Amino acid sequence: MTQGEQESEPVTETIGATDAESAGPAETTGPPETTTSATSRRAFLASTIAAGIGGIGVGAAVGAGITSAVDDTAETRFDALDPRSEPGFDHVVTVMFENRSFDNILGMLYTADEIEGGVVFDGLADKSFTNTAPDGRTATTHVYSGETDEIMRHPQPDPGEHYPHVNTQLFGVIDPPTNAELFAHEIAEPFNAPAPGQEPDMSGFLTDYIVNFRELKDGAEPVEEDYRVAMGGFSPEMLPVFSTIARGFAVFDRWFSGAPTQTFPNRTFFHASTSHGFVTNKNHGGYDKWIDAPAAPTVFNRLQDAGLSWRVYYDAQQMVSFTGVLHASVLQPFWKSNFRSMEQFHDDAAKGHLPAYSFIEPRMIFNHNDMHPPWGTLREGEFGGEKVYNSALSDVRAGEALLHSIYSSIRGSRNETGSNALNTALLITFDEHGGTFDHVPPPTAVPPTRQVVEGEMGFRFDRLGPRVPSILVSAYTDEQTVVHDQLHHGSLIATLNRLHGLAPLTRRDAEANTVFGAINRSSPRQPYTWPTTHPQFVPSNPESVPAPMHEHKHRPLSTPARGLLGLLLARFAPEVPVPETFGEAYEVLVAHGEGLFGTRD
Repeated sequence: MTQGEQESEPVTETIGATDAESAGPAETTGPPETTTSATSRRAFLASTIAAGIGGIGVGAAVGAGITSAVDDTAETRFDALDPRSEPGFDHVVTVMFENRSFDNILGMLYTADEIEGGVVFDGLADKSFTNTAPDGRTATTHVYSGETDEIMRHPQPDPGEHYPHVNTQLFGVIDPPTNAELFAHEIAEPFNAPAPGQEPDMSGFLTDYIVNFRELKDGAEPVEEDYRVAMGGFSPEMLPVFSTIARGFAVFDRWFSGAPTQTFPNRTFFHASTSHGFVTNKNHGGYDKWIDAPAAPTVFNRLQDAGLSWRVYYDAQQMVSFTGVLHASVLQPFWKSNFRSMEQFHDDAAKGHLPAYSFIEPRMIFNHNDMHPPWGTLREGEFGGEKVYNSALSDVRAGEALLHSIYSSIRGSRNETGSNALNTALLITFDEHGGTFDHVPPPTAVPPTRQVVEGEMGFRFDRLGPRVPSILVSAYTDEQTVVHDQLHHGSLIATLNRLHGLAPLTRRDAEANTVFGAINRSSPRQPYTWPTTHPQFVPSNPESVPAPMHEHKHRPLSTPARGLLGLLLARFAPEVPVPETFGEAYEVLVAHGEGLFGTRD
């Protein structure tokens, strides 16, 4: 297969998708439940426009307001770029956010009225789902409602994301019964594992959210206002950057995470096609287990060996790269040469210097823009008796702003001999679903090794994790494209393998479909015809300075932040306790992380 060539018979359509049978939580036909009335939706739009969204007409149809492309006559100061010799791309840029399911971010992307030709986008606009807890409490899929700042931090508290929690979410299983009382008992075998042959029905998200809430609240019971967020999600108006890009290019509505669990295993699968048999970030061995695991080559090493360029771009404010430390055993020799700051990314895009493969990390420690839900200890009485979340602040608008900057730099890249908007593909994805609801049961999977053995907590790596939002931006992709091929976190590696003739890393990426199913045009769309994005106003964050001010230094770190610092210390200072607060994090970074990674050319 040549560069950019589509795989045989890709399941791809423009505007919509084929009908998909969905076993799972109780389904009802008709519009999904929502507590956001037409009036409140207009009020939400008005407030966000006032805050600086722009580009969304309150009285217009949702689709027209969000996906309107730039007029063909706009930006005429730019000459048209020369197309490639064939449809496709030469450069791939990936940005991976944190802990959101497909339904949580993109479930409402297309309404039933917007889908033309009678085909179906596998989201939530034309159907709804209900989860029922063991005590009879129910929650139904809905669009988040309430104050804007509160909505943009949903769900809070952070849902469960460990392997046992995900088992409950997918199968509705709590085994043994004491696993329902984690505020009083340690998690126990068989870790809520399904019975042999049991199929996932996506019925346990509400149950698990209640279990997780009790753990965080020392056994207290959540009220409906607390637990119904387990089934909520964002509307397109709430995420105008994601919605504009998703409608303007291709969405994969069958992209699954690599394993039904949390961050470390899934980020490792994405670039190494294995997680060393681990399904938790630090259980059963602590963070040291990742450092001590047998060295597993990554796709970065494959590219390096083939003489192809690659870079990992990270936010210099946090001083160290998550990817670099997670794969330290094979990537540490390249920390100075191949790791650069986000400022360098924007320079490289503008000058046509993007490598064959670029991976972008959001901020995960200070002022994080990774879209991970808030994390911390739920407490009451801080503000007039209202419950507040003492956590690492999280606001999805910060992630929107990051995505806008990345997309805009690629869209504006017009170098005639190097990388540019016509020969660069942008893949937007998430590491895992993070406990947020999705209605599509994950399929079975090919284990990474031919000899299948039980890994951590008895998992055999024979099934994938839930769907995650995944979007491809390419000049050779029609707007409003939906791709139905089954993809997963081995598909990026498979794409680079196909593009550059690289050998697979494991059986998982060897069998994976590639993203070429989204390449469905014979001629490119010039970047001045691409949709523009308008990020929302992002409120100031008290955690925005690397050295926290006195009044904020005791705020707790998010799960990814603690994990990154735990890996760093396991590598260089195992005797030092893992930081729990922003003040401690800064001290650890200065003492053990400063100067390890390159920043600018």
